[in-house]
Amino acid sequence: MTRIGIDAHVLDGKYQGTRTWVLEILRRAPLLAPDLTFVVYSADADHVAGLLGPGVPFEHRVLPAGGPLGRNLRFWPAAVRRDRLDLLVTQYFSPPRDARRQLVVVHDVLFETHPSFFGWKTRWRNKLLVGWSVRRAGAVATVSEYSRREIARAYGRPVERISVINNGVDATAALLPGSLPDRVPAGTRFALMVGRLEPRKNLRTALAAFVHVPDPDARLVVVGADDNEDPDVLAALAAEPRAIHLTGVPQDELWALYREATVFVFPSLGEGWGIPVLEALAAGTAVVASSATAIPEAGGDACTYFDPTGPDPVGELGRLLADAFSGHLAPSGTAGAQVSRYSWDRSAVSFVTAIRDALADLH
Repeated sequence: MTRIGIDAHVLDGKYQGTRTWVLEILRRAPLLAPDLTFVVYSADADHVAGLLGPGVPFEHRVLPAGGPLGRNLRFWPAAVRRDRLDLLVTQYFSPPRDARRQLVVVHDVLFETHPSFFGWKTRWRNKLLVGWSVRRAGAVATVSEYSRREIARAYGRPVERISVINNGVDATAALLPGSLPDRVPAGTRFALMVGRLEPRKNLRTALAAFVHVPDPDARLVVVGADDNEDPDVLAALAAEPRAIHLTGVPQDELWALYREATVFVFPSLGEGWGIPVLEALAAGTAVVASSATAIPEAGGDACTYFDPTGPDPVGELGRLLADAFSGHLAPSGTAGAQVSRYSWDRSAVSFVTAIRDALADLH
């Protein structure tokens, strides 16, 4: 049976779009392709089994702790031979050996397009290793048309040789019952922002814009852990009396927040996609989002957009938030159509197709 290795080290790390993509793909791809054996590499087999749920067939191998250099120079070349892999799927970086037997998934190249949001070590490591991987790998995939264009532009790989396996949303999960977190009592009118707290996510603008909402009882609920956010922004969040900062929110409570929000706000300066935008649309909530990078691809015509780098982003976003709380910004009638285009089931089909195409190219 054909054996497909999956680099799943992100399942052991922080919550982010890459982790969500790998998890949702792995929950579905083995069931779509029973002729393929999926060999999942991560720190702990029981942890992966718990995440994937019952009935998903896979083999597991322990992936030792360490960074991409160690994985690519030592671990993966040995694992490909030891575990008899026909194809290896990695995230961003790929090993130097057996390049034709690799599908490397590059979710974005924001370190190229928005270098100011990355430390110089990360920026140059990614430029070298991702660029090298994209140029050499037998197959390359990404999550959006925006990222596909930027990858092609940065590294010279023809666009037609980069597959798109979109991020998605589970629309049925959005409707499962759940209660709001204790700190957000039922009946609270609130704007919701979801994502790790880092400068690129642009919490600074959201906080400043919320001042334009005149309702003293309105709240800005921010869900996400600190990920090197600027200290002054964290201080402003803590000092804002109408802000509620939540971390570690269970999935059922997060869906309840999406459903009950007056408006969902996504002011990010750069994304390879924008999963929370789709999740808010699936929950039936009005969305105000940044027009930057791939975000309009995720939101389609179901969102209201503002320019986060325009002449007055705080004022523009503030006016839109005020409209939402005054009842002048309703959920979009096209949200259902946008959500239906981007299900995780469709993404898994695209993933399996990319695998089969990569295998066919070997022969």
